[in-house]
Formats: sequence, structure tokens, C-alpha cells
Amino acid sequence: MASADPHESWFLRPLGTVEKNSTALKLILGGKLRELRLAAGFDPADVDARLGFSRSKTSRIELGRHGCKRADALALLRLYEVEGEERVGEFIRLVEQSHRPDWWRSFSDVLSDFFTPLVALEGAAERIRTYEPFYVPGLLQTPAYTQAVIKAGPGRRPARETARRVELRQERQRQLELPDAPRLWAIVDESVLLRTVGGPSVMRDQLEHLLALMERPRITLQIAPLDVSATIGIGTGVTFLRFALSDLKDAVYIEHLTDSTFSQKPAVVEEYRTMLDRLGACALTPVESARVLRRQIDVLGAR
Repeated sequence: MASADPHESWFLRPLGTVEKNSTALKLILGGKLRELRLAAGFDPADVDARLGFSRSKTSRIELGRHGCKRADALALLRLYEVEGEERVGEFIRLVEQSHRPDWWRSFSDVLSDFFTPLVALEGAAERIRTYEPFYVPGLLQTPAYTQAVIKAGPGRRPARETARRVELRQERQRQLELPDAPRLWAIVDESVLLRTVGGPSVMRDQLEHLLALMERPRITLQIAPLDVSATIGIGTGVTFLRFALSDLKDAVYIEHLTDSTFSQKPAVVEEYRTMLDRLGACALTPVESARVLRRQIDVLGAR
């Protein structure tokens, strides 16, 4: 394999929030190792055998599912005939950064496996687009509303677990307050406003919270009238993540009754992106949506 210019960076700069996100770094590094392997003419089984890796270890590293140790990274770069102290040093520095624990790992006691990919990557996105047909999107919920949603779910949860889940949701929201936080575009089904989750007082506070959030320049909220959501029926909660770096593919998170799907397959992502585009085009404008929120607050009555 012909070695590239040793002074040329492999990675688009600046990496921004991605450089602080271990999960995103693993995906970027894995993708780069896959490119190098293909250019060198190896298949994953060849690499596993040559380097004494366990079966499928190379594939897991390339998919970002297995952290790449420093020694493994150096062995892979040698095998792929990568030269240049600066390039190798840059790669190893990012490998080491990818081992830093992400903030959400401290919530492993209440974070389900199927929800982890979304929580792990949403903070590294440039833009988050979400549609919610049943509840106010988690990133826009008040603590009291979150608690009511959790209590309304299946099974009885201990008070401490409920409190931890509320704390997790609040911490996710804090990621959106950072200077380089993602832009959030949320579309909420009109029926969500008609469900008095937690009682009139909790619901009124939640709707007033939405109005306050709409004043933020990085947050866009639209209400999808009932006839619109009936015509353009996604039918379930969807979150679309777009990243600033081409090394990270767009992703979509699709909610189901008891689990979810997280996909970066282009066909799946494009299908849901198109549906969100259609919903956004037919939903009320932010100004119209604010009027609807105020009317519903009036319906819920004064404190």
C-alpha cells in the first residue's frame, strides 16, 4: 500500500464535540481502520489471523463496538503499512481519548441497552430531529412531567429508580446547553397536548416550559395537527441524528413498545428523514405552534 503524506491529517478539524465523545471517536476510528484494511487488500479474517486476534475482533473494532487498545492500533497500522510519526501519533492520541468514560456510563443502572446508542451519540450530533406522537420529547420535558411518564409506564418502579431515570433525562438536556450543542428540531403530535400527563398543574408547567424553550435560537418546535399526523403517519417516536463530520454517518432511532431500533443504514435513515421532512412541511409553523400551546394552557386553567 502506498503510504500517504505523513503530515496530512486523516480527520476533519476541528472535531468539536466529537472529540469529547468516546462512542463517536470509536466509530470514526473504526471506520478509518476499515478504509485502511480495504486499501491494503485484507479481509477481517486475514487480519484476525495475522495479528492473533480473537474471531471477529477486527470487525467489532471497525464497527465501534470494541474499543481499540493502543497496542492493537499500532499493530493494525503496521500491518496496513501506515507511516509517518505525526499521523500515527494523531491516531494513537484519539485512540487513547476514546477510552475516556462517557458521562452516561454512570447511569448504567437505569440505561437500557436499546436506548444506549441514542444517549451515547446525541450530544455529538450537529442536528437532532425528533417526532413524538405520545409524549413531549424527552429532551424537552420538565422533571415532574418525566416522573409522571415513568410512573405511567409498565410495572412498578422503586422510587430511587424513578429518581435516577429523571436525573438521566435532565443530564441529557444539559448536553444541549453547551456552547457547541446540537440544534434541536422537534415535531410533536397535537394529541400530546391533550393528554393531561401528571395532572393539570404538571401539564400546564410543561407547556409553559415548551414556550420558554422556543425562545432559544437552537430549538425549533412544531405542532403536527391531528389530520396531518393521520395523513403522514410515522406511527411511532423517531429521532434522527446528523453529524457535522463525514466520518460519522447519519443515524435514526425508532421507538417500539418494549424496545427500539438504532440504525445507520442509509436506506433506513433516508426513509425516516424523508418522513420527517414531510411532517415538518405540513405541521404548524413555530409561531402557530406557540399559539396552540397558549390556548391549551388557557384550557388547563390558572394556578
